[in-house]
Amino acid sequence: MSSKSKTKGRSFEYVVRDAFSKNFDNKFERVPLSGALEYLKGDVYCPWLPNFPYCIEAKHHKEVPWNNLISAKKSSLLLDFWKQTIREAEQMKKKPLLVYKWDRSKIYCCWDNETELPDQITVKVDSLYFKMGLFDEWLKTVKTNE
Repeated sequence: MSSKSKTKGRSFEYVVRDAFSKNFDNKFERVPLSGALEYLKGDVYCPWLPNFPYCIEAKHHKEVPWNNLISAKKSSLLLDFWKQTIREAEQMKKKPLLVYKWDRSKIYCCWDNETELPDQITVKVDSLYFKMGLFDEWLKTVKTNE
């Protein structure tokens, strides 16, 4: 990964961290060593809320195409992100939450629990299942249901 890509990813992790800190009135942090620690996975967490139910993965790429979700199955970037998010959430015994964007896009997220948004997309490809919507709307909905 190039230095420019790492910088873009790190900057986006700060955006996600700040959104969670603001919406949950607590200080969230970037995961140290980018998830290399066996006991701490994801990209953003809250050390002062050990029972926070989500393992948060943050991704910012040049493009995150949706048009090939069904046809590509094994090679879709979004599906690869989701598989990584599930894997890390299982290690943490938390619910998976993928927060992502591409250049000049809004911020989106993917989750697989009972949370419902007024506007969302449900994706089922092979054994993978998740819902997708705007991150701001997800934050408002989850904050309201606390």
